[in-house]
Amino acid sequence: MLQTIYLIRHTETVKSGHLIGAADVPLCAESQVRLLGQFAKCDNIRHIISSPRQRCCHAAKYFSETRQIPYTTEAKIQEMDFGDWDGQSYDWLWNNTANPSIGDFWQDPWTHTPPNGESMVHFESRVASWWRDLLASPSDEDILVVTHGGVIRKLLGLVLALPDKSVSHMNGFDVNYGAIVRLSVFYDDEGRAWPKVVF
Repeated sequence: MLQTIYLIRHTETVKSGHLIGAADVPLCAESQVRLLGQFAKCDNIRHIISSPRQRCCHAAKYFSETRQIPYTTEAKIQEMDFGDWDGQSYDWLWNNTANPSIGDFWQDPWTHTPPNGESMVHFESRVASWWRDLLASPSDEDILVVTHGGVIRKLLGLVLALPDKSVSHMNGFDVNYGAIVRLSVFYDDEGRAWPKVVF
């Protein structure tokens, strides 16, 4: 049994140049059109799963309705909650001398949690939990997953079996707005999943 999973990062929001995690900001109009165009490049989609954040779910729901494809939202694949930093401009974040700083977080997010934000351990745990649940239900139905850059990087780290608490998946993948990552999951006769990244 073979399943294709398309991971798509949402396109540009109305708050360019800001750190957006839990902040629920919309896409700009042109960006929404571009995201719909990216969806159309994914073949034979039978189900759409989206982050509940409007920058993902509005376009995903519209696409599901126009194509008559089942659609659900999943809280576990929303972006990390950056707490007090969420929605702030990068200029403000890099000039802020509070401890921890944004630089501390980027270098070692497992030690430094954003003020009043979500820990990296919790973020990774919920994304990994969703991924395990998905693979535990063998299917040959191709799905489209509309989510965020941090979530996609974590999923790539899981598929490639990168070490835990490694910044490799955080800094080693540049997941641009609107990027499509294709995963192929082969299920053997015992129902075990064998995922791989397809270029």
